Amino acid sequence: MAQEKTYIYGKHVVVEALRSIPGAIDRVFVAPQVDDKELRELLHETKTQTRVLAQGALPQEIMESAHQGIVGIISLEGLLRPYREFADTLTVNPDTALVLLDEIQDPQNVGAIIRSAAAFGIRGVLIPEHNQAQLTGMVLKVSAGMAFRVPLVGIGNVNMTVRDLKDRGFWIYGLDEAGNHPLSKEVFDVPALFVLGNEAKGIRQKTRELCDILLSIPLNPECESLNVAASAAVTLYAWSSEHPNALRTSLKK
Repeated sequence: MAQEKTYIYGKHVVVEALRSIPGAIDRVFVAPQVDDKELRELLHETKTQTRVLAQGALPQEIMESAHQGIVGIISLEGLLRPYREFADTLTVNPDTALVLLDEIQDPQNVGAIIRSAAAFGIRGVLIPEHNQAQLTGMVLKVSAGMAFRVPLVGIGNVNMTVRDLKDRGFWIYGLDEAGNHPLSKEVFDVPALFVLGNEAKGIRQKTRELCDILLSIPLNPECESLNVAASAAVTLYAWSSEHPNALRTSLKK
């Protein structure tokens, strides 16, 4: 499972957390030179504990991060939702799409994928508890605060989850540069699960076998393949162009 607490840093991420999940914030450290009216008002409204951000107040790696003089400590318990609870309350229709991360290791890729998922109307990002980069301050910062707005769902066994979603009516799309189905040819007219594989190895074989379609993105033959975060952004945009209603209804308020 994700660690119990982590640090978030930078004004945008901390402000988004105060707006979206104030109850999950343990405290916020603010440097003396920071004079931000919006932040101060949110801290007051949410009755969040505040401390002075000074040398020695936090671990050195946090003090050396690009924190902009603002650091929060956040509990992840309420941020990562249990799969069964999420799945049983999910409205499933052709405008419903999910993303599943399959052993993605780079926190920056995870954060970028979460941001794209929020931008393009995805209803949840499924994150395995093993062999997968978990939620950290880096992930939350790269997501530009969208990790607090799109549901993040903890799952155990990837293949069991895929099979369960198949039973619930989802069509399973694996992103694979060797896939024989071009993204531009697909008509997304059923609930969709997009499986994103490891940066180096791609989707694991057993999971590939569960996919209904392996999608590829046509590229200039002189160009190398896109990385997983860029591939996700392109694919989710293609899906969202078929489902404009999803853009208006997906983000948590």
